[in-house]
Amino acid sequence: MKMPEYNKTLPESIFKHATIMIDKSLSNIMPKDEILKVAEKSVSYGTDRKGHFGNLVEKYVFDIAANSSSEPDFPEAGVELKTTPLKKHAQNNFVAKERLVFSMIDYNNVVNETWEQSSFLHKNKLLLLMFYLYEKNIDLLDYRFKIIQLLSLLNGLSKEDISQIQQDWCFIVNKIRNGKAHELSEGDTFYLGACTKSATSENMRKQPYNQTQLAKPRAFSFKQKFLNHIIQDFLGKKPTEETLFKKKLKTNTIEEYIKVIFEDFIGQKASAIQNSVAPELKKKPKNYYRILVNRILGVKSNRILELEKADVTLRVIVLEKSGSLKESISFPHFDYKEIIEQTWEESDFYQQLSSKKFMFVVFQKTDDNDAILKKVKFWNFPQKDMDKAREVWESTVKNIKKEVFDNFTKISDDKNVHIRPHGKDSNDKIETLSGKMEIKRSFWLNAKYIQNQISK
Repeated sequence: MKMPEYNKTLPESIFKHATIMIDKSLSNIMPKDEILKVAEKSVSYGTDRKGHFGNLVEKYVFDIAANSSSEPDFPEAGVELKTTPLKKHAQNNFVAKERLVFSMIDYNNVVNETWEQSSFLHKNKLLLLMFYLYEKNIDLLDYRFKIIQLLSLLNGLSKEDISQIQQDWCFIVNKIRNGKAHELSEGDTFYLGACTKSATSENMRKQPYNQTQLAKPRAFSFKQKFLNHIIQDFLGKKPTEETLFKKKLKTNTIEEYIKVIFEDFIGQKASAIQNSVAPELKKKPKNYYRILVNRILGVKSNRILELEKADVTLRVIVLEKSGSLKESISFPHFDYKEIIEQTWEESDFYQQLSSKKFMFVVFQKTDDNDAILKKVKFWNFPQKDMDKAREVWESTVKNIKKEVFDNFTKISDDKNVHIRPHGKDSNDKIETLSGKMEIKRSFWLNAKYIQNQISK
């Protein structure tokens, strides 16, 4: 199939040209004599297959050369092309397979930029998003495109989303300006992240304002959960979550908005808060404190749009009168077969630690059988603590390979994380490498560690 001509200077012409690929694959449009040559070459790309695929789309769909320029792919039209994978989902039809990665963060130059004049915005303010369906064991030339859309980062999103993306960019850049590029974590921000991007974990870069610490190479990226909501919007599906942004406040960013809502309740007893926001409650249900928190936020369910989009987990924490915390925090159970095939920085656990953010709403019990609302704290796992977590992960993988299931890191070992069962009951088991059935387990953040983080 020969691709028709189009005008590379007009966004609408580029977009219309791209839509020819809906439900088609590269093998449908490539000359037959080149398909075999490209397929053979593709094998050598290994983990960089996705980047190779994007280059092939540029060449065979748009007849443009692959480059690493700071200019958009279509400079005259100001359009940046992004190819990114989807996976099938039972309820939502399609969801993002992974985050959407933009260009590398130039630590030395980004510190001299403003948001309005930033290289990020210059390159990406108008995106041509081409989503293709990833299927395991399918040749990349047979990936079919399912969603193709133009997205303006300044006009195509809600004012709250645009404001949050700008705030995220500023947070990342300010951290670099403070000589803390080595402490950057994807979990620092809400929608726009700073994800690691290098061939090996040993690859490090110099940073300005700090001559002693090297930093990991990082790229700007849209977080996977945020990208999911963009996809659902493209598909015409309305969010099922409740939105926070119901009141007109001076700020549109998530953290500031929430802190403004909570500021009048900090220091109050739960009973007083109940009288104000939930006077109809006669008894204290099991989820009493979460009900109070939801009422303060002005929502009825636990599914809150802005928190879901940012992959923020809201946790209500009730400290003892002494200030101690009894409950640890769990992550999803791991698969014994999958975890041993992963490297640390590609592991599910590392991705969870590095990208997830928590919203802690902290109460502390009082002598009169009540509790005081102490604080609201947004928190993500610090990069400086990652090595200790890595030790536990590596020890866990080592034990699983040896089929030793009684020697995992315990909470009494006083690390920042530990391993313990995480199933419905003792019969909730999954298969190990040898084929035997073993109870489900997961990583847990130690209660004492969380207590220390909350107190900061």
